[in-house]
Amino acid sequence: MALSFKKDLEKYKEIDEDEILNNLSEQELKQLETALEEMDPENALLPASMRQKDHTVKAATGPYSREKLLSFLEKEALEYKDRDDVVSFSGERKGRRPWSIKTEMMLCLSLERGKVGGPGV
Repeated sequence: MALSFKKDLEKYKEIDEDEILNNLSEQELKQLETALEEMDPENALLPASMRQKDHTVKAATGPYSREKLLSFLEKEALEYKDRDDVVSFSGERKGRRPWSIKTEMMLCLSLERGKVGGPGV
């Protein structure tokens, strides 16, 4: 019994799967895809393209042209209006210094003269 089963399987070794898939209609391919999804969608042995359903139904819009894309993006960037700042930049510093410049200069001078305890005192 086992030998006759092996002989029956021999005829399937010569089948070209790519040819069969190329001959299938769009409807038959969708049916095959649905059947494969129902079998085991998490099968790690299946390629990723077969594990995930293809949701794209839009036809190609046309050939890809890098130069046209770049020129379109540059044109859009030049035409795009920048957003206005909520608070415009005035150059004013916020906050206050812990001491004034005059106090800082006086401190430096007194350190140079040695009146205030500095290094070495």
